[in-house]
Amino acid sequence: MTNILFIDVDGTLVTTKDGVQHIPTSALDGLAEVRRRGGRCYLCTGRSLAEARTIGDVPIDGIIGAAGGFVLDGQTMVTHRRLASEDVREVEAWLRNHGFTYYLESNAGLFFDAEYYAYALEAWGIRSNSAFAAIAHPLEEADRTDINKISFRTTGGTTFARVNEVFGSRFYLVQSSFDKPDVCAGELSLPGVNKARAIDELLAYLDLDEVRTFGFGDSMNDIEMLDRCDEAIVMGDAHHAQTLAHATYVTKPVLEEGLAHALRHFGLIS
Repeated sequence: MTNILFIDVDGTLVTTKDGVQHIPTSALDGLAEVRRRGGRCYLCTGRSLAEARTIGDVPIDGIIGAAGGFVLDGQTMVTHRRLASEDVREVEAWLRNHGFTYYLESNAGLFFDAEYYAYALEAWGIRSNSAFAAIAHPLEEADRTDINKISFRTTGGTTFARVNEVFGSRFYLVQSSFDKPDVCAGELSLPGVNKARAIDELLAYLDLDEVRTFGFGDSMNDIEMLDRCDEAIVMGDAHHAQTLAHATYVTKPVLEEGLAHALRHFGLIS
């Protein structure tokens, strides 16, 4: 039996501490021990490849990124799905016309309009001289043939329901978890692209005889992953009740060594 872990990044493995991205040492040590015991560890994140790599050296076997848009095992890109360039331009035009700020995500980097970039520097707590700055580029530099997904937000009154009405039949939409009711924010990607489908693609590629899968997450774009895995672990500081409802186990918050606590609970580490 091979234990395979799928670990969300933001709010699960990574948090912000003193203005920089922070991973508890216990989480890094725990993942390393899982691998020493013969298990496999994959990031399973909404981040595209360039952004996922800003978290530094993490003991993993690969990355499911862009919320399922690509599957990377070691150095092998198993699958990679992108939005059509004409669809990207259509969505951009609609977002601009309805008061949204947004950025385009690709494996080469993140491409921001000026307003979203200013917001990200402050709200994400990431200093302008960090690894993040190296992968953040002006919107004008984006290659629209190589876009995994589009992230958007507004406080201008347009609701997520309205976005879903316009684009929900053609694209996969996920609402971001915000505490403020006046914020409409989310992500748009290809239909059928989600973390569960990507897990299936990875498992088919690995072709292992027996596996036990563990999903670790905290937000709504983790729900498909949680439902797909044998064990669904949700962080104790997850904000969304809908996500918590899909847990088989709720662990401690990130900064209270929540990941390591769950690994011990399931006997994956000592």
